[in-house]
Amino acid sequence: MKMTIAGVILLFCIILIIIAVRALKNKGAKSAESDSTASQPTETASVNQLKTDTLASAGNLAAMYDYDKAIAAIEAYSGYESDTDMTAAIANYTSAKSSCTAADLSTVPHVFFHSLINDNRAFLVTDQVTPLLVQGNNSAMTTTGEFDAMLNDMYKAGYVLIGLDDIVIKTANTDGTETLAKNTALMLPAGKKPLLMSEDDLSYYHFMGENGIQGYADKLVLDSDGKVKCLFTDKSGTQQIGDYDMVPKIDTFISEHPDFCYQGARPTVALTGYNGVLGYRTNDYYKEGPDGEHLSSDQKAYLTNHPDYNYDNEVAEATKIADAMKAEGWTFASHTYGHWNASTHSAEELATDNERWNTTVRDVVGDTDKIIFAFGADIGPVNGYNESNDKFTYFLSQGYHIYCNVDGNIGWTEFGSNYVRTGRVPLDGVSMYNAMTESASSHTTYAHDYEVLGINDIASFFDPDRTLEYCTAES
Repeated sequence: MKMTIAGVILLFCIILIIIAVRALKNKGAKSAESDSTASQPTETASVNQLKTDTLASAGNLAAMYDYDKAIAAIEAYSGYESDTDMTAAIANYTSAKSSCTAADLSTVPHVFFHSLINDNRAFLVTDQVTPLLVQGNNSAMTTTGEFDAMLNDMYKAGYVLIGLDDIVIKTANTDGTETLAKNTALMLPAGKKPLLMSEDDLSYYHFMGENGIQGYADKLVLDSDGKVKCLFTDKSGTQQIGDYDMVPKIDTFISEHPDFCYQGARPTVALTGYNGVLGYRTNDYYKEGPDGEHLSSDQKAYLTNHPDYNYDNEVAEATKIADAMKAEGWTFASHTYGHWNASTHSAEELATDNERWNTTVRDVVGDTDKIIFAFGADIGPVNGYNESNDKFTYFLSQGYHIYCNVDGNIGWTEFGSNYVRTGRVPLDGVSMYNAMTESASSHTTYAHDYEVLGINDIASFFDPDRTLEYCTAES
């Protein structure tokens, strides 16, 4: 009897073990199946995200009229041929490219600005802001509000920002020289027009003061994302990092309106060297200290007030900014080292000045083939440069091929076999004031310039804190 009971119990235990093992196996199978099922949506989501990112990147390129790169970006996606969204995008970009026509680069407007003013401290005479500074701010400068309004108007008028390098085709010769020819294949859609832009004197000179005393930024800096921004001190004395001058404003505008930019183009920044560049004191003369024989009184005062000044650090920081700008498409030009009038200085004097520019600026921003003349003063008449012009032959020997002056005829461009020259127009206090008080009927007036650019209501954004009598002549 006992043996029978023990046998039943053993059999029952064996049955329980078998049931438990089978249950564990089933659970494991279901878990594996669940894991497999769970991984499928993750993999699908990853594929979908890659497709979305590819189409977004291609769309941004196409918005900037770089249809070939947009198509190439899609064709790099594995299996694009069988994806209807991708093949449709390629068809759209191919059609858009075929509908473009060549822009006339002989008449492209070239507008320029100086450092932008952020608030009315620039227009108020104080113990630290002299009447002469207020006059210069009124006449030669533009506020951030005015700049924003004009930029929007030009965009709405169909203008597209191109670079100075876009207007020419350069061919290297065996003797080391270059031959230039007008670019006849810059293609834009109907209703779009090319526009050149530049900014002069982006050095944040000592006369502008520090800590926002006249409403200017202090320097260009990199934000936490590596983007070029401005360091600016507001009226409360608080330091801000943001879009307080033309460089970050243009970058932000293009990120919001990629169709304002032709294939990644940016304006050109014209730099002197005597106070350094981009807000950094990169002139090697600063190494002499507050008693340096080559320094001006404001440079000596700066060094006295900044005993921690370090030349190597200034150069390193400025170089980081320049590299970041070039990565975004910005280009640089000489504005002469000392902001010299090229019309009144001899070729020998300009050569000496250019050597100083090479020392103080070129080593920071890199090589350039562009020179934007200070004061807009040219080195020759409008009927062309030639080999008998010793100033031209010197600059040409130094690798300069693109020359920019200031000209009363908007859109004036001259193409030579080894150079191109563009005439710029300022959009500043003087030009705005005169445009509001003139008639646009004459083709040599400021009013006509603004009309060509599609800027039609200056009074709506002209800064009310300006002193009108100071907006009548260049300072």
